[in-house]
Amino acid sequence: MLRKVFTRLCVGVLTVGSLGVLPMASAQTSVPVAGAATSTTLSGTVTVVNVEKRMLTIKTDEGRFVVLRVPPEVKRLDQIKIGNALTVTKTQLLLLDLVKGDAPAGVGVDKESSMIQGPANKPSGAIIDSVTIKGVVESVDQKASTVTVRGPAEVRTFKVEDPALLDAVAPGDGVTATYATVIDGEVTFQ
Repeated sequence: MLRKVFTRLCVGVLTVGSLGVLPMASAQTSVPVAGAATSTTLSGTVTVVNVEKRMLTIKTDEGRFVVLRVPPEVKRLDQIKIGNALTVTKTQLLLLDLVKGDAPAGVGVDKESSMIQGPANKPSGAIIDSVTIKGVVESVDQKASTVTVRGPAEVRTFKVEDPALLDAVAPGDGVTATYATVIDGEVTFQ
């Protein structure tokens, strides 16, 4: 459920942003350039609960045993019992935006982490970690189909597969890359 909400939110941001409707402070506009997401799901039956070491062992439908470390943000580990069904999904996202306007985003790194707790009647929720890396376009080479970006640690030149994308890019524009990892889990009592 939480994964679906977060995915819809990201798709909505990409859709609205691609229409140029997301104005930012100081007359900035963020234009989505690319986005991608991958998800993996692990499901099984809880076979061991170690509250002191914050670890769970589950047996998957394929018969594999998997040991999971439970982060301290998870508050209801003591409610999980042997025999419960557990589903954990990890979704990784990348959103790449071009920031146009009179004051680009600048160079830097922002990190954020949050926890969304599920309903009180069962242990469930999501942990969302994100890192946003901001850079500034130093130069654009239409002939070589490259763009050079100054980031927080270095200056790098990137090859652009579709040269038409460079038509909207100019030195001084901001570039942001946001990486997000969403881990959500749900326990079903047996």
